[in-house]
Amino acid sequence: MPRVGIKGKTYIDGNLAKWIRDLTFAVSAAEISVKNKGSEWERFLVGLKSCPIDIEGDWEPGDPAFDAVQEAFWSEEEIEVEILDAAKEKDGKGLNGMFIVTKFERSEPVEDVMGVSASFRLSALSNEDPEFV
Repeated sequence: MPRVGIKGKTYIDGNLAKWIRDLTFAVSAAEISVKNKGSEWERFLVGLKSCPIDIEGDWEPGDPAFDAVQEAFWSEEEIEVEILDAAKEKDGKGLNGMFIVTKFERSEPVEDVMGVSASFRLSALSNEDPEFV
């Protein structure tokens, strides 16, 4: 059954990030081309996986999840991010892992609220692979 995007929930350092408006979560794997003289067909193997996360939201200083993102960007430390298709208490499914914040931009449109645009990338500081929960 299809799900409406507003039902998705994002938790940052264990706190629900209510200020997020739009989120893109692009899980993908590299394609490794296999070619040989025994076939006229190019075939593929699955390579390394990646899971970049990009968000757009409202500028919400004082919110625990917002402050965690801002602090992680400035301190260059990793934070836990959980992207679920529903709330935890409703058994939401998705990915949990340790990420670094590689972009933290503020927008100030004249006729709208201040906004934030942030990017998360899987942290090389953690030895743990992300997991689907």
